[in-house]
Amino acid sequence: MSLRSILFAFFTLSFLVTSVEASPRPPDSNSPEGIVFKLYRDYAWEAIMAGSFSDELLEQPQNVLEQYFDEKLTALILKNRACEEKKGMCNLDFDPIWDSQDPSAGDLTVEKTDKQNIVSVKFRYPSTDERTELKYRVTKTATGWRISDISGKDWALVAILSRPEPK
Repeated sequence: MSLRSILFAFFTLSFLVTSVEASPRPPDSNSPEGIVFKLYRDYAWEAIMAGSFSDELLEQPQNVLEQYFDEKLTALILKNRACEEKKGMCNLDFDPIWDSQDPSAGDLTVEKTDKQNIVSVKFRYPSTDERTELKYRVTKTATGWRISDISGKDWALVAILSRPEPK
């Protein structure tokens, strides 16, 4: 078993234990909150492991991004990545699923809201004990529920990625 596999298992288990506190069992994968839960289940390690790895969420190939994001958001992520390859920094200068340039999280929960297409993710930054909430807009597609936007206190991912490329 590789180190990556061991770490993945450890961090997945840690994430699930945190999530189970808020919910008796993981949400149905065919539900609006299920796709958001899957995203964090698969990428929780980003908030725990120091350093930058090429297999972070936003560095994934199109076919992997499409497992989580709708067609429009996937295209915007890929467009921003192409811009970064040419120019360095483009429109996105933080990791949106962690609302931070330095991902970290504790006490993370994924919860339904009173709106069917909005899922709430709440967590605490361990270094400051500050709590944050992200809202995930999800859309039912032919392949199931997909994330169509993520928003924080004063930003929305689609709006950020839709800006013209910097000169």
